[in-house]
Parts: sequence; C-alpha cells; structure tokens
Amino acid sequence: MNELIFVVDDDAPLRGLMRALLEDRSYAVQEFESGKALLEALDDNPSLILLDVIMPGLDGVETLKRVKASHPDLPVIMLTSVDKVDTAVEVIKLGAYDYLLKPVDEPRLFTCLDKAFEQRNLTRKVSRLQSEVDRLSGKDGIIGKSQILSETLKKVHQVAPSKASVLILGETGTGKELIARAIHRNSPGATGPFIDINCAAIPETLQESELFGHKKGAFTGAIESRPGKLELAEGGTLFLDEVAEMSLATQAKLLRFLQEKYLERVGDTKKIHVDTRVICATNKDIKTLIAKETFREDLYYRLAVFPLEVPALRDRPEDIPLLCTHFLKKHQEDIGKEILSVSDEAMQVLQEYSWPGNIRQLENTLCRAMIVTSYDTIDTDCLPEGVFDSSTPADEQINQKTSNDSTNLTPYHEVVKQTLKQALQQTDGHIPDAAKALGISRSTFYRMLKKYQLN
Repeated sequence: MNELIFVVDDDAPLRGLMRALLEDRSYAVQEFESGKALLEALDDNPSLILLDVIMPGLDGVETLKRVKASHPDLPVIMLTSVDKVDTAVEVIKLGAYDYLLKPVDEPRLFTCLDKAFEQRNLTRKVSRLQSEVDRLSGKDGIIGKSQILSETLKKVHQVAPSKASVLILGETGTGKELIARAIHRNSPGATGPFIDINCAAIPETLQESELFGHKKGAFTGAIESRPGKLELAEGGTLFLDEVAEMSLATQAKLLRFLQEKYLERVGDTKKIHVDTRVICATNKDIKTLIAKETFREDLYYRLAVFPLEVPALRDRPEDIPLLCTHFLKKHQEDIGKEILSVSDEAMQVLQEYSWPGNIRQLENTLCRAMIVTSYDTIDTDCLPEGVFDSSTPADEQINQKTSNDSTNLTPYHEVVKQTLKQALQQTDGHIPDAAKALGISRSTFYRMLKKYQLN
C-alpha cells in the first residue's frame, strides 16, 4: 500500500504542483485548503502531512498543535514562504519533523520525506521491541511466550486504542485484572486513573452508592455528598471485577450509564456526564446466569462489545518456567533467601500439574517452596503433595521397562507397583537412584509412590 500524504495549503496551484511531484514518486495524495478540513480527515490515517504555516482561519502552527495532540507520532513537515528563524524554532518545538521553504526544492523535499519515513519506521520498530521486552519481562505481571497468550495479548492491543467496553472471561487466578490494566495502559485514557471494584466484596445495598456516588442525606449515614467510582475514573478506566455478583438494580443503572454516558448519584436527580471506559471481568458463565435471570441479557451485550478470554495456566505450560523465574525474583527479599532456580525434576512436576488456581496458585506454591528449601534451588521435596496428583504418560514408560518381567495375567497397575518396590529395594530406598534405574524423573517417581501408596 502506498504511503498517504496530506498536502495542506490555501494556494491551489501549489497544492496541484505538490500532488504531481508526489504522485510521480508513487505516493497517494489528498489535498486540503485549510487546517480545519485537515483535522476533520485525520481518521483517514495519513502517513505524513505537508502543512503550510500561513493560512487564513486556523493557521499552520495552531493546526500542528492539534494534530500532535491527537496523533503525536504522525510526521508533519511545515512549508512556508517566509524564512523566519523564530517560526522554525517554534514549529520544531511543537513536534514538526522539519521546516521547508517555498518554492520547495524537489531533491530537498524527497530527502526530507525519506528521512521522516525512516525515523517513523525506526520508532515503530523500537515500540514493537519494547512491547516484546515488556511482555517477556512481565511488565504489569503478564509473563509468557506461549502462542495462546500471544493471541490474547494481540487482542488486547487491538481493542485498547478504542473506547469499547471489554468483558474479560477466565478462571480464578488467570490474571484478568492484569489484562484490564494492560488495556488501560495502551488506551487513549492511559494518563487517566485506573479504578477497580470487586463487586463480590460490596454488599448489594451499597453497590449503587459505591458505583454512582450519593447525595448528602440520601440514606442513613450519608453525612456528605460523595462521588462514586465512575466519577473518580473520569478520563480513565473503571474495572469491575466479578461483575456477575452485581445486583439486578445496580445492573439496570449501569446499563443506563453505558447507553447515555450520564449518571445520577443516589438520592439526586442531577445528571452528570462522565467519560469513563468500563472494563468488566468474571469467572462465571454469564449465559447460564442470564437463563437463571440473575444477570441482564441487555447488559451482557453492552459489556461484551469485545469479549476476551484469558487462558488457564494448564493451557500454557510452556510459560511456567518464565513465571517461576519471575516469582523467585519477586519474593527473594520478602523471604530473605536467594533462590536461583527450579530443578528440572521439580519443573516437570509444575508443568504437568493442572493448576486449578492458575497463576495465583503457582505463585503461592513457589513462595511455600522458597520458605521450606535449604538450598538455592527448588526441588521436588519442597513442593506440596497436591502438585504430584496429575497423571502423566510416564506410567507407560514404567510399563515398557517392566513388560519383560510380567505376564498377560498380571494387572498393569500391580506390575507398576511391584516394579517401584523392586527399584526401592535394589537401591536401599534411595529415590533418586531408583528413579534413575527406571529411566524416569524423580518427580514422576514421587508421584507414582503417592499414587500406589508406597510413601
């Protein structure tokens, strides 16, 4: 696709000349005779703007200010027939890429364009690299490189620049709030506040007041007027966690706000306009709640303009090593130990476990292991028994080791159990040696001991 250049000048013949020069170099061109017309067309996403400084009405300097306020990364090259140093300095300070004198020297113009696009592409590349560094290093706690997480984060970056309502779905402990914060951080309201509410933690009788505020005397205990969280999040984002726990009365009022962008405090009739983006999250099946008539269907469709599913940890086991490294560093100071790594055997256990509590459970498990270990490495003996419960293909590996010693009349599980006992007897109960003799990891051996009640 050709780069789109906007030419803004009140001189029609000059605009025509610039169009001819640019189209001859395969650029796409749109012409505008005023700053006002340009600003109305910015949604067409130009690649660069050639902007005259002196124009009637909205002049080039003021137009530049407005362009940079809404599109700070858009390259703008100023054009003028008056060679004034102070004007050149002013527009460069305001963010113009360069300043050219009319009549424009053709080689100078195209050199300037090439450099502007080169700088823009470099800026974009740095931005992409920084986003990748932030993702892998866990900025805001979102850590991982799995395909399923990458797809989720791609959707985050797709929806973030808009003002659309987002409904984040996922199990407990998957990091729904972190996803909400990532959307906010990449949104037009990133400089505004991020206010969060856990709907399940607020009694139904107080939900409306908490969300919309109240007028003095609205109810017993309302000794002064108070803004609600929607007002406090003005210009930013309100995150409603566990939105499925919201009462039907509050749901109705929230729906009205999403439709009108106006709210009324409890006990008041005055309408207040609020520009707040609403992001919600739940671990419940909303459609089941709709069928039970405990959640409004019309509100669901308002909230789920862009539904976003956060993957469970069991669906992204390749991210567990990165998460472990992050949590080891995060909790070293609090625990007072420098734990450097997780052993291969322990890591295998962690990656094979199903993690019903997801990332939160993994973090708690690592913290406990850091407390109980006497070494600089987390090994299987530091892990709680519960994480050894996942079944794995390792049983088949043991079966292959023992198939020559068994008959078809012997049940499979009895063969495995006897093999484990024999390995222990041959190694005087030394588990690492017994596991090695069978060709399996210590974590798998521990799990088999528990499964067959040999521990």
